[in-house]
Amino acid sequence: MPKKLILTFAALILMLSLVAGACGCARGGEITIGAVMDITGVLSAMAPDIRDSAVMAVNEINAAGGINGKKLRLVVEDGATEPTTGFEAVKKLVEVTGVKVIIGPMTATATMAAGPYVGEKKVVLISPSATSPLIANQTWRQFVFRTVPLDDFQGAAMSQLAIEGGYQRVATIVVDNQYGVGVENVVKDRLKDKIQILTSIRYDPAKLDYLTELQLLKDVNPDVVIHCGYSDDSQILYKQALQLGLDKAQWITAESVYSTKTLETPEAAEFMAKAVIGTRLTAEGSAYDKFVEDFKAEFGHYPGVYADYSYDAMKLVALAIKQAGYKDGAAIGAALKELGKGYAGISGTITFADNGDRLGSIYEVWNVVKEDGQYKFQRIKVISL
Repeated sequence: MPKKLILTFAALILMLSLVAGACGCARGGEITIGAVMDITGVLSAMAPDIRDSAVMAVNEINAAGGINGKKLRLVVEDGATEPTTGFEAVKKLVEVTGVKVIIGPMTATATMAAGPYVGEKKVVLISPSATSPLIANQTWRQFVFRTVPLDDFQGAAMSQLAIEGGYQRVATIVVDNQYGVGVENVVKDRLKDKIQILTSIRYDPAKLDYLTELQLLKDVNPDVVIHCGYSDDSQILYKQALQLGLDKAQWITAESVYSTKTLETPEAAEFMAKAVIGTRLTAEGSAYDKFVEDFKAEFGHYPGVYADYSYDAMKLVALAIKQAGYKDGAAIGAALKELGKGYAGISGTITFADNGDRLGSIYEVWNVVKEDGQYKFQRIKVISL
């Protein structure tokens, strides 16, 4: 064979392999799904369980024969709990790995940053944990779905607890981002004609010293405090709140505090046992119970918050690809919207609104107790919304 022809043939083979990669189809007939998980940053405590639940779903799908005879492959990029990094992770998965579907990003800020881009590229995002209402009415929502309910529901559940408790003087202290401010806005709107709102304090979760903010809280002397934060900052916040004697007020906190990592600081755990109750998304039923036990058997511990929403996201994506194929993100999005009309997920029944947001939710109300010298979380009751 002439040398020129050999070179031409080699170039053709290289071009075909690049095209195959751009379709997101790995060698060996696999279908590649992307994921953006915040393995580092302030959400690093909860990210492994969210990632591992998606991995568990992939393993189950592959064990059952895959999708149309092809195995799934999950490629995870670190979003680092930072919007620019999360956006770059999405771009890498699209432009280098060639995916058409991404589980994530975990945060609303990264989802907002990536939204216009995936709308242009016709790539589907399905987030298990981006809860901000700011995402709701964006123009690129044809390609962005959420298996997790909005902060509107979380704020409603927390407000209900404050009203039921008969409290008269409320203060809020939240992380200064879309998550914290989103919950704060819902709570203030629901409580404005029912409980006196004394002050609203926002803090940087990376600061890790909150004595100034907590003194402002102490100065107004609330009988109930609405808090929204993460495990790393809450360890310090609660330790310092105990030092200032802020355990006399009732604290009502949101789901991202619900982590064994928060209990690792003894003073924080003591404060939580004395003063804190919280809400977190949950589910009920045999399918959920099986998921919890299967997760523990595979990873050695019970799943944390948002894990079930990640598992459901992966299962929904697999069904959408089975129906629509993998090359057309718009077709996958249309299939997801059709599937989300009463899908029986392990996190409960999933029904998508026209914009891809999940309707309805169930929240567990929890506290912290000390048993046999160890602090642990305990369910008090369930609120359905």
